[in-house]
Amino acid sequence: MLTAKELMHLEDFLSMEQCCGNLMNHFASSMQDTQGKQLLQQIGQKSQQNFQTMKKHLGAGQTLQ
Repeated sequence: MLTAKELMHLEDFLSMEQCCGNLMNHFASSMQDTQGKQLLQQIGQKSQQNFQTMKKHLGAGQTLQ
């Protein structure tokens, strides 16, 4: 069980993780340097994976105290 405050922090983390992924993909799309572009794409993909994993766990029956 999660408290309301813990759930709020996790939701904030999810928002930041999603924002980070979107920013990295945006910057990667505007880069000319291949290595820099790949690095930003990898970071964006990792952020998206983190977001999906956390969202899955939160949706798997976590309830408030």
